[in-house]
Amino acid sequence: MFHVKHNGLTIPEHIRKVLRENGFPLDEQQTRKMGEYVSLLLEWNEKINLISRRDSNRVWESHILHSVSLLFLLDIPSDSSILDLGSGGGLPGIPLSILHGSLNVTLMDSIQKKTRVLEEIIQRLALPNLRVLTGRAEELGREGGLRGTFDAVIARAVAPLADLAAWSKPFLRRQTKGATRLRSAGAAAKSDFSFPYLLALKGGDLEKEVRDVRLWQKGATITEIALSFPGSELLGLVDKKIVLIEWPD
Repeated sequence: MFHVKHNGLTIPEHIRKVLRENGFPLDEQQTRKMGEYVSLLLEWNEKINLISRRDSNRVWESHILHSVSLLFLLDIPSDSSILDLGSGGGLPGIPLSILHGSLNVTLMDSIQKKTRVLEEIIQRLALPNLRVLTGRAEELGREGGLRGTFDAVIARAVAPLADLAAWSKPFLRRQTKGATRLRSAGAAAKSDFSFPYLLALKGGDLEKEVRDVRLWQKGATITEIALSFPGSELLGLVDKKIVLIEWPD
């Protein structure tokens, strides 16, 4: 395995400002860990394809801010058990864990080279509520030890919604306690969401993807939440959304 040296990066002031404006001012430890994470992500990316190389100059906006925007809009309960499906370089799971340290996050990816990097990053950053799994979601979801063990699945730039829903459902608990409230009034038709659910960060025209989910996931409730918050213009695109899929009891 490669060895990576790093000197934690300084978080740009405009990113810190957006975090503050959305209720997440960074303390000293979070500042250090987020800077170290981005430094490690970029250095590992020179050796293993974790994020698009063309995004390296906009990693804070395109990847970190995009990932943590879930927390700007949704009040996810503490101690929730979250599966980051297709985590790649740890996105969105690692930034979410740094900002919301009481979440229990599992990073899953099918490529072992990537999961080994994730394990090293977690160790370097001393993030105790994170673990890593290697394997394909459609296969791991059939394993008894993982079925029905998570409150929610999150996914970012992984696959069409219908595939994500099919892969996610086996991992989700049948019945879980806790409700997620929408922080921003008027961002969606609903304001409360019940576990279990899938959270997918998506972009573009989703009409066909949503139609396919309704066809294959009978009874599922699908809510589209516009990714609009103070500073969201930094993401560069106006059509980014959170798609939240709930299943009936």
